[in-house]
Order: sequence, then structure tokens, then C-alpha cells
Amino acid sequence: MNSAQRSHGTTSRHSRGNWMLPLATFLLLASATLATWQWESRVQQEAEELASNQESAAITAEIRDRLNLHGQFLRSLKAFAESSPTQELAVWRRFAGAMHINDSLPGMYAFAYGAAVRPHSPEPFEKLTKFPVDRRTFRIFPETAADLAMPLLFAAPETPALKAVVGFDLLSEKARRDAVNRTTLTGDIAMTAAVELQPDKGTKRLGFQMIQAFFNDGAPTGRDNTHKQNLAGVVLTAYRFDEFMSSFKLPLSSRFVLHIFDESLSGDSSAAPAPTQIYNSDPGFLAVGAPLLHHEIDYGGRNWVLHFHSRGNAVRGFDTPALVLYGGLLGSLLLALLVHHLTTHRERAERYALELTRELIEHRDHLQELVSERTASLDGALQQARAANQAKSEFLANMSHELRTPMHAILGFVELGIRRAAKASDPKIDQYFQRIERSGQRLLSLIDELLDLSKLDAGHMALHPTTFDTLALVREVGDQLESLLLKRKLKLKVRNSANNTQISADKERISQVICNLLSNAIKFSPDEGTICIEFADADLPAGRRSDDNGSISGLSISFIDQGIGIPTDETESIFDKFVQSSATKSGAGGTGLGLAICRAIVAQHRGTIVAKNNTGNGACFVVTLPLNC
Repeated sequence: MNSAQRSHGTTSRHSRGNWMLPLATFLLLASATLATWQWESRVQQEAEELASNQESAAITAEIRDRLNLHGQFLRSLKAFAESSPTQELAVWRRFAGAMHINDSLPGMYAFAYGAAVRPHSPEPFEKLTKFPVDRRTFRIFPETAADLAMPLLFAAPETPALKAVVGFDLLSEKARRDAVNRTTLTGDIAMTAAVELQPDKGTKRLGFQMIQAFFNDGAPTGRDNTHKQNLAGVVLTAYRFDEFMSSFKLPLSSRFVLHIFDESLSGDSSAAPAPTQIYNSDPGFLAVGAPLLHHEIDYGGRNWVLHFHSRGNAVRGFDTPALVLYGGLLGSLLLALLVHHLTTHRERAERYALELTRELIEHRDHLQELVSERTASLDGALQQARAANQAKSEFLANMSHELRTPMHAILGFVELGIRRAAKASDPKIDQYFQRIERSGQRLLSLIDELLDLSKLDAGHMALHPTTFDTLALVREVGDQLESLLLKRKLKLKVRNSANNTQISADKERISQVICNLLSNAIKFSPDEGTICIEFADADLPAGRRSDDNGSISGLSISFIDQGIGIPTDETESIFDKFVQSSATKSGAGGTGLGLAICRAIVAQHRGTIVAKNNTGNGACFVVTLPLNC
């Protein structure tokens, strides 16, 4: 076995050993997390079951209380019917007008009064027909051959739909007849099975009625034949299931779907029918399996069975068990990774140190070779850069000289052409020559700038310093450009706050800088504007190295115009070669060499030039020169 194989085997054993502690940490924490999750899930499940029981019990109690409330109203209606033996319609209307069922009895559709009529006994029927004095077409429907009928004489509120049910025989349908028989026998409130109210006939819209009988002279009832003879009539309240249930503020939308079934508690029929579903809070919900909770409400001989189904996709609150499970597993994993990182940190540090040592040894052994190669490479690059720069400077100088000679000849012939055109009195030809002369002068100026720039870059621009007054030089340059100032109606103001305006420098080059900056100010100033040139004392660093200390006296000259100004991010780039400001390059901009030449001349004098914007509008160029360059 060679050393590489031994190293690989040792590394494998170390790797397996390094993973044992993190794995044990993860398993321990994961087990604790699972135990906590199971406990939290059990606690949350018990809390949800308790909340479900409380909520379902509250819903059931609210429905039961609502039925009892309406039952009390029905008993009051019975007492009123017994206290009005004359059965006058006006009295019933006054009573109905005082009842505001929508406010005090929500969910009720109507209440009504029906009288016990024996159609084969003429005298009672004649008294009955006197009750609806404004209903001359009163009739009992459907027609009956029985010895007892129970037609409705009054229904409130008196809407067209309810007026149409006046005369309807309550004993003509089995569900209502069973309820009437039950209340006649017991004397208590009886509730019908699910029926269609007469105004909703044929719509399959289910409803129910609560009915209570009253008797002549308050005669007691009994389970013999005399109770039907003493029956005077019934009072009832009518409901639509959907309207009755919607009047509750039931919190069903988030937790439950409620199904209500109706079944009979009394012996109305020998064969008990299957329970009838009378309400579904969510018709789109498909109930699968047994309900979550089951409650029953016994009232009026009917039993309402309430099935509460849990919504599978119900929006639940903050899921603490899930947070414990996922957060705990994630935290266990992160902690295990942290343990692995800490246990392998020393091994990684040793490997890193060995790698650094190897690289240092390699660099030490080959340092001289690398230094020699890098030095040779840098020398070659430096020679190439110098050669390229020399070639560029020589090319620009030669081309500038070569171009200036024919340009002078062209301008000479143009001047001759202008004189001859003036003698020939031909304004068109004279205009052509004028344009050629202007273009030639501009091209010659560009050539001169290129020549100056090439000399400055090559370091061939020799300075001839003399002592002169910069204030007088500025005024001299201003006189030279007076024609441009008059043409634009510009004012030139010179302000001096310096103690000394005399400097030792190359007067011709400083004049070139002043002329260029003043020309730019004229070019970019608005008509009838003002250009200010301000002199002030200044200080310049004594040297260009970082460890040079002290300062030397200088003079600053500021050229302030009221033009369009300079974009903030271009105050430095406008001094580059062939670069113009974005605010002027499509307008009155030049070649982009003037400011580059100005900076080169100022730098050769060991001065500075900067550009900035004024507080209001316009630009300001500040040239700072030493008093003795």
C-alpha cells in the first residue's frame, strides 16, 4: 500500500468519524422535535374540539331561542284572537299594524288567522262571510266535502301575494292538517313538517308553519269528540327556511357546514318517513361520512336534527404544531451542520496551512525566476508604450506640419479669390469664398491644436517664462475678442481682490489658456449677458508627492458665465481629449481639444484648472497658477 492509498484511507476514517457527532446531534434534536410536535398537535386538536363544541352548542341554542321567541309571539296572537270574539277585520288590521315583525321577529315571513268553519252549517258560514267586508268574492279553496274547514281569514303583512291566500283551507294538506290536529289535541304550539308556502307553490322553496288552536269561551280540550266542537280557529306564523336561517348571525363560513333535517316526534302517521333535509348552509359542499357534531331541537312535535360537518379546506389560524415540526427539524439540521463545521474546523485549518506552506515554498524556489520574467515583460511593455507614444507624437507633428503648408496655400488663394470677386461685383461668388475662408481658418485652428497637443504629450513644448501682469493680459485678450462681445451684446467685468497679479510664466501659453476660456464663456453665454473674470490669492501644494509638506503662493483666475452650465457628472471628463459636454456637443460645441490643451499648459506650469457650476446658472472655470512656476 503506497502513501497515497494510506492517506486516502486515513481521510475516509476521519470523514466518517467527523459525521458521527453531528448525526447523533441531529437525531437527538429531531426526536425532541417530534415529541414536542405530537404534544402540540394533541393540545391544538383538543382546543379545536372544544371550540367546535362551544360554537355548535351556541348555534343550536340560538335557533332554539329563536323558536321559543316566535312561540311567545304566537301565544300572544292566540290571546288576542280569544279576546276578539267579534272577529272584526279593522281590529286585526290595527293589531297587525302595531307589529313590526322584521325588526322584533326576524326570519318570520307572515302571521295569519284562520277560523273553524263547518260548511254544512249555514248560520256559522254566514257570520264568517261578514268578516272580510272588503272581500266580496271570498271563498274557501280548495273545495271540501269534510264537516270541518279551516280557511284563512286574515294574513299580515297584507301584500298582494298574501291577500291571494285568504280563504285557503289549512286542512286541505296533510302536513298542515297533522299540525292542526296536534295543536287541537294538546292545546300547545304545533309545528308543521317541511311544506311549500301557498305563495311559493311549485317553486320547491321549503318552509314551515307554527300553529296554535284556540277554543270557544276558553273551553278546555280533551281527547274526546267535544274538542272539535269547541274549536274556534287557529293562529299561525309562516317561515321560509332560507330566510329564517339567514336572519341568524351564525359563524358558519369558516368552521362548519350545517345541514338540518326534520322528522316527526308524534304519531301523525303509522309509518315514520325518512328525515327531510330542510337547510344546507353550503349547497356546493359534499358531505362524506358522519358529521363532526350532532345536535337536536325538539319543538312543536317536530325534531330538527343538526349535522355540523367540518370544512376540510377551512382557513385555520396560526399552526403552532407545523411551526414546531418544520422549525425544529430545520434548527436541528442547522445545529448539526454547525457541530460538523466546528469539529472539522481544525482539520480544514491544517489543510489550508499545508497548502499555503506548499505554495510559499514553490514561490520561494521560483521567486527569482518569476521576478526576472515579470521584469522582462514590464520592460517590453514599457518599450512598446514608449515607441507607440513616440510614433503617435511624431505622426501628429508630421501630419500637422504637412497639413498646415497646403492650408496656408489654400487660404492664400481664397484671399485672392475674395479680392477678385469683390472687383467683379459678383456677391454669390464672394459668399462662396467667404465660406471657404471660414472653414479653412477653422481647419487651420484644429491643426494648430493638434500640433500643440502632440508637443505637450511628447514633452517637447518648451516654456519661456517671463514676468508679466495677468490682469493686463486678461484685458488685452478681452480687447482682442471685443468684436465677439459686441456682436452678442455681452458685458465683460474684471474684479481683482488679489494682492499681486504678477506671475513668472510663459506669457504666450497663459494667453492661449485665457483666450480659450474666455472664448468658451462668450460662446455659451446668452445674449446681453455678463461674463465675470475674478482674481484672488491662492495657495498650491509645494510638491506633487504625498509626503511633500507646505504650500506656495499662487493666483486664481475664475471665468464665470451665465450659460447653460455643465452636467454634474461631466465636470472632470470635459478636460479629456476629443470630449465635449452633453449639454453643448449638439449645439455650440467645438472640437473637444481646447480644454485638454488648457489643462496640459496649466499642469506644465505646476498649476490646476477645475470646472464647476454656479449657484444660479452658468459655469465657472478656475485656473490656479503659482506666482513663480
